[in-house]
Amino acid sequence: MKMDTKAIEQYKFYRLYEHDFDNAIHTLKILKRYKKLDVRHALLRDIIVTYAKPFSVSHGIEITKHKLSTKLVPSHSKALHEELFNVRNQLFAHTDLLYKNPKVTKWDLGKYKRFPMSFKGYDYTQLNRQVDEITNLAYAVQKGLRRKIREIEKDL
Repeated sequence: MKMDTKAIEQYKFYRLYEHDFDNAIHTLKILKRYKKLDVRHALLRDIIVTYAKPFSVSHGIEITKHKLSTKLVPSHSKALHEELFNVRNQLFAHTDLLYKNPKVTKWDLGKYKRFPMSFKGYDYTQLNRQVDEITNLAYAVQKGLRRKIREIEKDL
């Protein structure tokens, strides 16, 4: 059976998403080797961005807007998935005011004026505690995605 161009593009998206999950899982393995928090935080940020990429809108030719369905996320991991996805979108990949909620203050120092700003950061401590859960989530989604890829390959 010959596949139409939309089905082939769907397959290409799935294969690229599989690569994203491979990268996230590989970085999770690297993370285990590091204890320094500054290194761990950078790696965790990369893991979140890479994990969430397939669930964000990607642009194709036949399928102009594509993203991976959250149906592949196990029900017991939905809350963690949403947290990772929201942090990626609101803090790591974008600069959303609603998330950071910045507050600007005016300091009048006579000859000079200063405008310090405070804003919400992110709790990496909690994220560090969830590394095993994040790893399990990435593997579970990847496994479901691979099932979808194999289904399409039957028709190629």
